[in-house]
Amino acid sequence: MNDARRPLPAPMAERARAFVAGGLPVGPSRPAATVGLLRDSADVAGGGVEVYVHVRHLGMAFGGMLAFPGGKVDPADGADPAEAFVRAAIRETHEETGVVLAPGDLVPWAHWITPRFEERRYDTWFYLAALPPDQEAADVSGEASEVGWVRPADALARAEAGEWVVLPPTAVLLTSLIPFATVADVLAAGDGRLVETVVPGWLDDGTQVWSLLPDDPDYPGDDRGDNA
Repeated sequence: MNDARRPLPAPMAERARAFVAGGLPVGPSRPAATVGLLRDSADVAGGGVEVYVHVRHLGMAFGGMLAFPGGKVDPADGADPAEAFVRAAIRETHEETGVVLAPGDLVPWAHWITPRFEERRYDTWFYLAALPPDQEAADVSGEASEVGWVRPADALARAEAGEWVVLPPTAVLLTSLIPFATVADVLAAGDGRLVETVVPGWLDDGTQVWSLLPDDPDYPGDDRGDNA
């Protein structure tokens, strides 16, 4: 098995199988934005960066999933797509954490579109931003059952242990942060970063449904495309 493959949670796996069987339509992808707030770790022994995460309440969309602050682009965010994504990222971060960001604080880091089998599909820009001085992040919206700062490797370890459910975009972003020693290093790497759109595929091996990324030799797997 390709080490980059990640198993889909059971409800998503069931929907992927139903989609392949021909029982589900392809829904539109709605524009959304999310922000990975970063700070330097206070753990001298471990070092590295920490990212602010929350686990959404079970009654919400993507309930129970580990996520970063974010949400859908609203009409009030403007008609220009690039500006609307940024405004949505800033607005959602403030609504969910109380942190106030400016457009210049955001570093584009990734762009994902939800797989075609999902009922709720999103066209999401992932930004990174340093926690501004003299500000603190908190669950001001009440949308999370758990919040906190965590080192990316520790978050992935907790997911591996079954404590958290982490979807592929979140897992890939967390993995990409592990090599960096400081927030300044991360943001410097984002300056001029080429961001390619990722539309995950999937592959059912009969036991487990795996998420496939474009560099996987079996991509797009069971996604037979619009002409299937």
